Amino acid sequence: MTIIEFFDKAAIENIAGALLCDPDRVILVGHNKKRMQKSILTYERVLAEKGRNVEFIPRSVTQNDLQAIVALLAELVETYGDCAFDLTGGEDLYLVAVGITMNRYGDKVQCHRFNFRNDKVYDCDTDGNVCAVSSFDITAEDQISIYGGELVTDPGCELYTYPWQFSRDFICDIESMWEICRKDPRLWNAHIGTLGNICEAFSSERDIAVAFDRDAAKAEMKKKGDPYAFVPGIMYSLRKHGLIRDLVLQETVSFTFKNEQVKRCLTVAGQILELAIAQRLRSITDKDGSPLYNDVRVGVVIDWDGEEENEAYRTINEIDILAMKGSIPVFISCKNGYFDANELYKLSAVAERFGNEYARTVLVTTELSQTDERAKYLRARAKDMNVRFVEDPDSMTEKELEKELRSLWSNS
Repeated sequence: MTIIEFFDKAAIENIAGALLCDPDRVILVGHNKKRMQKSILTYERVLAEKGRNVEFIPRSVTQNDLQAIVALLAELVETYGDCAFDLTGGEDLYLVAVGITMNRYGDKVQCHRFNFRNDKVYDCDTDGNVCAVSSFDITAEDQISIYGGELVTDPGCELYTYPWQFSRDFICDIESMWEICRKDPRLWNAHIGTLGNICEAFSSERDIAVAFDRDAAKAEMKKKGDPYAFVPGIMYSLRKHGLIRDLVLQETVSFTFKNEQVKRCLTVAGQILELAIAQRLRSITDKDGSPLYNDVRVGVVIDWDGEEENEAYRTINEIDILAMKGSIPVFISCKNGYFDANELYKLSAVAERFGNEYARTVLVTTELSQTDERAKYLRARAKDMNVRFVEDPDSMTEKELEKELRSLWSNS
């Protein structure tokens, strides 16, 4: 079977037929052959990783010349015979050309449209025949790749996607840290910010043991212009849950983090909110018991153009959480403290670039007042930009939070 796709900026539409219908070939029709050829390299790699060998053929045509488009479609039908036109993407003139082609060739061509919410294909020529469909899942790497970007995973880079390992033990640690954090997220943030500064000043990056003089730490914070907000009560809670050990609270403070992952959680403000939300997303199951979100990543660092080698010209963004529901990406920003409208713009820009109309955008916040004018403004801007707010997860029950997170992909 040959599927004819009309090249679209929503990249998932260009590769959907190959993923859902497993054809012999896919012909991409568009006006920019160079761009199509570049995209095909990525599409073929993603499909090969899924064990599918599909040939992609780019065919260029003047996008405003209806006669030329019709002539090309006629050539393709005459050449391959078993053609199915995918009407999911493409500009209006292409669709007009399909109508003319259908009128000329009748039963020799098929037309369909995909629904990415349920991995279904709909018959668009009313003959009752559509290609057999197999559902598919796209990983975070796949999603970024098919839109021309790349996940930065090299630890040698200044900013990279940290490979979190969600072992049973670490999941328990996340739960413990979240329970401490949710009692007072603002105080937690202040304390974790101070711990981060202390570790940067008085220990090496890989060392999980820390020792510092209180007066020296206060002086260091003052020099940097940061508040010193070391909270003994939180340290005692961390020790109680086994997240730190060997705690000494005197003029010289010393302790040892449980491990490297716990250290990252306890030295980066907002990190535990990201991990707590991500873990809940990972734990939600579908009706058949399989994970609802097939891939959930934390701290996803995206290089907008994976081919650019010059650091000075690379566009890099970090997304707190990227969750995949089949082929629908959910871009999530987590804020355990103050934020402004710029966060909404950044989130929307990345989602538009790497998901287009199929992307969902969510902002999770523990510190947005219900009544002040700033909160009202942010809610209004979020609504205008189609960014969904999940407010106060720290005060939700487990069932309330799961209900909220379960529907993020549907944007309802």
